[in-house]
Amino acid sequence: VETSFAKWAQPGHFSRTLAKGPKTTTWIWNLHADVHDFDSQTSSLEEVSRKIFSAHFGQLAIIFFWISGMHFHGAYFSNYSAWLNDPIGIKQSSQVVWPIVGQEILNGDVGGNF
Repeated sequence: VETSFAKWAQPGHFSRTLAKGPKTTTWIWNLHADVHDFDSQTSSLEEVSRKIFSAHFGQLAIIFFWISGMHFHGAYFSNYSAWLNDPIGIKQSSQVVWPIVGQEILNGDVGGNF
């Protein structure tokens, strides 16, 4: 049995409308539309509703994970609480573009035990 991935490597090998390939960006938008066209995959309203709910729930999970990472890094790896106590004497560490090399590293103390 001959095995070759040449056919499968072609963009849009499973759909004639997507076979235009990377000459245009239309094929990727059509692919995206086909993936989200639940009515063409099944006629069960219950299954379509379940797929839409799970897609939204997954999106909310990603957003929650992103926000929790922002909270974690902002709350535990910054001097935010010290800055709240003394906003004039302490510079925010969250809005600083940190230097990589040079004297600025040694002079970069923003205060607040950070």
